[in-house]
Amino acid sequence: MIRNALDKLSSSRPAQKLAVVVLCSVFTAQLLILLPLLWVRHHQTVDALIAQERNSLQNIIFLSPPESLRNTEGLINTALVGLLITDSAGNPVIAEGALPEFENLAHTGKQTSSSVSGLIDVLWFLEHNETRVLAAARISTSELLTKSMIFTVLVIFASLLISLIAAIVTLWGTNRAYIYPMAELATSLRASRENSKGNVPEKIDYPETEDLNALADEFNSLIEAQQRSSRQVKVKQQYLEFAAHHDPLTHLPNRLMFEDKLKRTVLNALENSEPFIVYLVDLDNFKFFNDQYGHLVGDKMVAEIGNRLQSMMQDIDLVARLDGDEFVVIQKNTDDRQSAEEIARRIMSMAIAPYEYRGFTLKAAVSVGISCFPKDVNDSHDEELMGEEIVNNAAVALQEAKSNGKNQYQLFNEKMRSRLTARIRMEQDLKLALQENQFEVYYQPKIDIASRKVTGAEALVRWKHPTRGFVSPEEFVPVAEEAGMIIELGEWILRTACKEIRKLHQLGFGNLHIAVNISTVQFTDGNLLPMVSKALKDTKLPPRFLELEITESAVMHDPEEVINSLHELSRFGLGLAIDDFGTGYSSLAYLKRFPVHTLKIDRAFITDISSDSDDVAIVEAVLGLGKHFNMKVVAEGVEDEDQLTFLEIQGCDIAQGYFISKPMPVAIFLAWLRKWPQGTYEVSDQGDNVVPMPPARRFGT
Repeated sequence: MIRNALDKLSSSRPAQKLAVVVLCSVFTAQLLILLPLLWVRHHQTVDALIAQERNSLQNIIFLSPPESLRNTEGLINTALVGLLITDSAGNPVIAEGALPEFENLAHTGKQTSSSVSGLIDVLWFLEHNETRVLAAARISTSELLTKSMIFTVLVIFASLLISLIAAIVTLWGTNRAYIYPMAELATSLRASRENSKGNVPEKIDYPETEDLNALADEFNSLIEAQQRSSRQVKVKQQYLEFAAHHDPLTHLPNRLMFEDKLKRTVLNALENSEPFIVYLVDLDNFKFFNDQYGHLVGDKMVAEIGNRLQSMMQDIDLVARLDGDEFVVIQKNTDDRQSAEEIARRIMSMAIAPYEYRGFTLKAAVSVGISCFPKDVNDSHDEELMGEEIVNNAAVALQEAKSNGKNQYQLFNEKMRSRLTARIRMEQDLKLALQENQFEVYYQPKIDIASRKVTGAEALVRWKHPTRGFVSPEEFVPVAEEAGMIIELGEWILRTACKEIRKLHQLGFGNLHIAVNISTVQFTDGNLLPMVSKALKDTKLPPRFLELEITESAVMHDPEEVINSLHELSRFGLGLAIDDFGTGYSSLAYLKRFPVHTLKIDRAFITDISSDSDDVAIVEAVLGLGKHFNMKVVAEGVEDEDQLTFLEIQGCDIAQGYFISKPMPVAIFLAWLRKWPQGTYEVSDQGDNVVPMPPARRFGT
């Protein structure tokens, strides 16, 4: 214990400093008090010696017989080392030893005078009765000085010893009152930290010492604050952990957590031969629902679907929300078709059940894609790729369900995989085609039925694939729209058509108009007017020669927004046409508000007008609408003379179709224009077969 205490003392810099301060302070205080006292004591001793020698000399001179004065051996001693006695006349009577400086004393009148080497000269006037003598003595104080020095050293040593004792007592008291309790406090803190094993330490027990109670309480207060902070951090960490792996709207597992569980499910299925089924559930027409009711109601519907799926957890193993309106469900320990279809039907019946929210009766419809593990995956892949493949297969099945009319389920099969592969290959080929300029613009002429003059042409894109040859637009245009490439492709078609029609104007066909189809994606992109104006400016084609053809479904996608956009295009000087009129769901109330110049009758109504009375009625109705709204009417798909004659009788304005000409490249179109109407060309679909034919065959004249 003593050694521990000494160790603590030796390691405590403040205690050492305090002890040194006490040592120096006590020692200095003692010296300040004792040294003056020792100085006074020395002088008192010297004065006592002088007085003693004077009394002794006086006794010898006046009390001893006169003959004894002749014997001076008793007069000189270790203290009185010199003596000079004179009579009243000043004559020396005795002169022994180291004589004092009598004359100096007599001259200055001083009774004592210090000299070097501890010698003091003293002048005495000795009287007895009426006898008076003058004595000068030299007294040595060396012995007294030596004794005083020894005594002083002893006193200083004693003072130093007392100071050391005071310093040790100070150190000991500091140890008892401060260092030892502090060490115990530090030991308690260290033990609390070590026992916490990296967590927040527990409160400490501390010795009952008044001086350290406040400090220990402060430590405990800090530990308690740290514990509160740690609890708050744990709560926040738990929340962040939950938020990182769960969807904030439905509180279902999110994509990150689903992917982790999917990996473990695949690994467990491979190790234990336990099959499972993945269902991808997607709400049908959710964007329209959001636009119709607002995002708040849309979020409520998504949350409701999530809650309903979660209520099925006793029959399925995992429900997660992947993104937006898409959910995923995993059912373990089964892969038979009957169970898969049963779960899919339950999901759909649960989703379509209506519910009330803020006065709205909400009713959703969902499509479900189903994929089974391990039936629908390639077993040569590793676990991660298998997980991706099973989800991708379910996504393919989901897309198939939506393509087939929505609100249904589809199980994945190899035919779907083939279609998916073909679609991916088509998308890749389209990207390459845009880079390598594999596209070409063909032109299908339009004629004024009454005058038989060419009014213009419709620009149609053709794709000549390096290995597949010509690819039908019906095959690649939908892929381009879905992949977002239709914006770039449409801009190229528009610019090319404007440039080539401008060249035809310069070659003498200055009244030709060009019609360019605009897809729904381009129309809703918001950049249509700037794109068109830039193309016209760059090609120097006047706006009145350009007509944009917009499908009926694009027009009715968002009528109010469409009306504003159409008015902007019309004010710019462009012609506007509604393509495939009659095949969509146009509202006549909106039609009168559209600044449209042309209606195009779909070819489906022209093909059988010679034999189908319903088609005749539809064509007559469209022609009547066109006349009423002062719009030109274009008939597409005219393929024989009877159709053209019927349209002429009914007052149709413009005809377009294979009976006039198939679509052709610009060079062939130029040659065709130069031969019309004296002669024309029979142009194949590929534009590589040109055969002159007389106009009589076309019009029966």
